[in-house]
Order: sequence, then structure tokens, then C-alpha cells
Amino acid sequence: MGNKAIFNLNAIDIDDLNASSATMDYPVGSEIVIKDSASAMPQTYIYVKAHATLVLGQPVNLIEGSGGDAEMVTAEFVEIATGAGELIGYTTTAVTSGHYFWAQISGVITAAAGTVASGDYVQVLEGGSTVIVDGTTGSTTRNSTSCGLAKTATSGGLASIVVMPGLRSHIAAE
Repeated sequence: MGNKAIFNLNAIDIDDLNASSATMDYPVGSEIVIKDSASAMPQTYIYVKAHATLVLGQPVNLIEGSGGDAEMVTAEFVEIATGAGELIGYTTTAVTSGHYFWAQISGVITAAAGTVASGDYVQVLEGGSTVIVDGTTGSTTRNSTSCGLAKTATSGGLASIVVMPGLRSHIAAE
């Protein structure tokens, strides 16, 4: 009978949450949960490999990859209206294509956004690189395309959004 190593990620360098690296510093797909001192809600991160150059706060589609060092990768958003939905992550820093980074997947998140008001549910469209109001302006109804709730308003900048742990969202057409 063969042996398997037990994977137990006990700690990371906290600076790595806001950085990317050309080398894989942690096992791809690893998840960590961190207590956010500014919020009652913990933050969850997953370690992934970037498919393209990404900007601070950019939402990314997290999918399975086929490479030995890239089984969890980012991808462009495509329309999905049925099934379980997509796991969406957000960059905490600018990321170079092919680099590894911790994508935030739940908690209070800084997201690149279009025009949103505090209290609006937000979504990501097919091919999108920002969160936008889910439906019409002032959308306060959660639905299958909602990927979070705006805590702060913006007109094409960064907004704080709240994302529930384990949330998967459908992606609307452009």
C-alpha cells in the first residue's frame, strides 16, 4: 500500500495576500480563512494562477485547469444561466499573466466596479472585468446572478462589497 502526504497549511506570510509571484509558493487550490479586524465577517482566499494580466479588485472566474502547476486558474467570464453557477474571486493587487496569487472569494472585498450605490446587489457580465448593478439601478433584490452586495458607492472605481462564503453566481450575457 502506498503513502500519501498529509497537506496541512497552517500559516502563510500575510504579505502574500496582497502580492503575486512568478513561482508557486503554496499548493494551488489551497483555501485560507482570515479574521478581518475591520469586519465581523471573516475573509476567505484561494490560491490560483492568473490566465491574463489583472488589475486591483478585478473579479475573476475561478475554474479547473489541466496543468500540473495550474489545476485552479482564472478565466474570462462566459454566460452561464443554469447549474450551480461560477465561483468568483477578486484580486487584492495587480497580477501579471501566469503569476500565482491569493484571490479573495468571501468577506468584505474591494472590487473594481461600475456605477453602484450602497445597498445595490452586483453582478459580473460575460467578458466583464468589473462588478455592476445587478439588473437596474437601485437593485435591492438578490437573484441568481448576484455575486455580492455593495457596501460603498462608486462611479467607475473601487467599491467595498460583501460576498457570502460559498456563493456561486450565474453570469449574464453582455
